[in-house]
Amino acid sequence: MTLVHLLRGISDILTVVERWLLTVLIAGVAGFVLINVSFRAFGVTLAWADESAILSMTLATFVGASLMLRARSDPAMRVLHEVATPLLLRALRVAASAMAVTFAVLLAWLCWRWFDLPGLSSAGYDIGEFELRHFNFLYTEVTPVLGLPYWWFYLIMPWFALTLIVHALTNLVEDLGLIDRRASDLNSGGEG
Repeated sequence: MTLVHLLRGISDILTVVERWLLTVLIAGVAGFVLINVSFRAFGVTLAWADESAILSMTLATFVGASLMLRARSDPAMRVLHEVATPLLLRALRVAASAMAVTFAVLLAWLCWRWFDLPGLSSAGYDIGEFELRHFNFLYTEVTPVLGLPYWWFYLIMPWFALTLIVHALTNLVEDLGLIDRRASDLNSGGEG
């Protein structure tokens, strides 16, 4: 198995995981909203349900964006597709995929700096010492209602960066012709 086939295999596995995760998160949003609406009918507001719905929707946004990139269902300039030559369209797809890879790598680097695991390690995993040394309060912020550490939810950012790298690289190798695009990819409606 070549490296590009392995890359597409990893992308396919991530796609399955992301579809399942997106389904769970969107069902969670619907469930939390329905619970809260039902209780509001009796004059009771559940703040935890509001916060849970917001957090679930935020997580779902990142998971869905990663899936959209792989499915090439991102917005495209249809007018350009109608007047441009096939060679120009291919060059534009390669450029868009290369920009997506660049963005994803930059986001991964920013996440590495934000979570600052080497800094946390150098502080002996003492959060107070880490905050004093680095002025990074990521690990002590909590959600207002549930009181859960925000960093658990912020883990969606490195996940998003890594899945975006894999999906964007897969799209790029397909656009470069190193591996054929699948018929299901071609018929997905996206031209990205």
